[in-house]
Amino acid sequence: SSDLMGAEFMRSIAPAATVAALVLLGACGKHDGNAVSMTNASVDTVANVAKAQQIKLQPGQWDMTVEMVSQEIKGAPAGMPAQPKMPPVSTKICLTKEQVEKPENMFANGQADFKKNCVFDKFDMSDGKISTQMHCTMPNGMKVEGTNSGTFSATEMASESTATVSGMPGGMSSTTRTKMSAKRTGDCSATPTAG
Repeated sequence: SSDLMGAEFMRSIAPAATVAALVLLGACGKHDGNAVSMTNASVDTVANVAKAQQIKLQPGQWDMTVEMVSQEIKGAPAGMPAQPKMPPVSTKICLTKEQVEKPENMFANGQADFKKNCVFDKFDMSDGKISTQMHCTMPNGMKVEGTNSGTFSATEMASESTATVSGMPGGMSSTTRTKMSAKRTGDCSATPTAG
């Protein structure tokens, strides 16, 4: 059914989406003049390089919005209903000092799978800009290829991502384009929302 396919698709792109978030959170900051450029790098390598950058995101209340710009499905059976476009999702996140110092801990659940299944074909970070290209080969036979480009500072970040999933049931493939923006809005409230 359409609902089942949508759920399977979201599970399949979760690794790419989570790793992109890890990279942005870990990479938001650098020494002036310090540029990073790597090819064929493991998730661990990218995370360690990102952690080595000294200026981090400022702790506090952050407002994040993720929007699906488009989704194209190829190879769908005749008569299968189109997937509805998801509305933008906004979330308030309280980043603590501890999370900023060790951003990889925010994504501990399932991180071992990302490390094992995903490789950054290209990773460039310089002058407040980041550009990545990666691929993941999932145990269920699906493949995820993704790109992410954006800008970042200690108090704002924005990115545009494309994820293509192939090897789906029935030979289907899907390409999804998303936008993400986040901005620090102040100190955390008395009842912070978990990140």
